Amino acid sequence: MDTSNSPKLPPVLVVDHDTAHTRLLRQALTRARMVNPVVGFARADRALSYLHGTGRYADRSQYRLPAVVVTAFGIDNPDGPRILDAVRTSIPLRKTPVVAIGTLADEDEVHEAHRLGATAYLARPLACRAIVQVITSLNMPWSVSETGS
Repeated sequence: MDTSNSPKLPPVLVVDHDTAHTRLLRQALTRARMVNPVVGFARADRALSYLHGTGRYADRSQYRLPAVVVTAFGIDNPDGPRILDAVRTSIPLRKTPVVAIGTLADEDEVHEAHRLGATAYLARPLACRAIVQVITSLNMPWSVSETGS
């Protein structure tokens, strides 16, 4: 887990077994002048502990609820539905936007992601810029901040 940037702002939580994707997203958000920390997890069980505030993540003053969740999703990744379910069934997290990242632009996969509560679905390969655009289009000034604002 990496918690770079400001600890006072809610993080962008990324759940993806490919840590290179998390690193690229962090770089894209930095280039877009986003100042929220990016917290990345390669394992869903650790991300779920963070989301539920259990174990080492129980201190919400240190481990803030996320402003946005970005999760890998698809046939090859059963963790995406688990993450979506955890967010949508938790009262404190229920309204948190979730961006699902899939490997296919398959209609059934897109429909399933939206049925489970994804705010947006993006297919790989994708530019991190697309994720940044989705996050900034959510217009949540209370969460994702830009430097100089």
